[in-house]
Amino acid sequence: MPGDVVFVEKEPGSAACTTDQVHRFERDSRMSKLVLVLKEFDQPRADEAYTICVDGAIVNGKTDANGKLETRIPSRARRGRQLVGKPEVQEEYVLDLGHIDPIEEASGVEERLRNLGFASLDEFQKKQHLEVTGEADDTTLARLRSEYGC
Repeated sequence: MPGDVVFVEKEPGSAACTTDQVHRFERDSRMSKLVLVLKEFDQPRADEAYTICVDGAIVNGKTDANGKLETRIPSRARRGRQLVGKPEVQEEYVLDLGHIDPIEEASGVEERLRNLGFASLDEFQKKQHLEVTGEADDTTLARLRSEYGC
């Protein structure tokens, strides 16, 4: 988003470049962290087996006590597949991967609400037993961040 500040967690380096020209730099790592929180009827799907397939890479694991899973995926990946549950009754989900705006932006709030299955902020506030104002106040944003996982 315009005005964002980017922090790079790496020792500074240098590159010899000609002035008055455009140069392109890419980070060394080609991997990003994928974080998902699995819930069913608002309850975490704890200790749930999963398989994630992204760009030919397959990762198997189990969610934590909060239904959360974290794994590394290729940074440029845009689609993937997730299988959840026991092999005889697995559920399959298509993963549309990409950028989500910061929660402080209206677009970031809307994206999170949509991903959680809510049509409006009012609906989310009502379901979470918050004051229904339709406004993204601090309490609502904190709950949305908690429910979404980021």
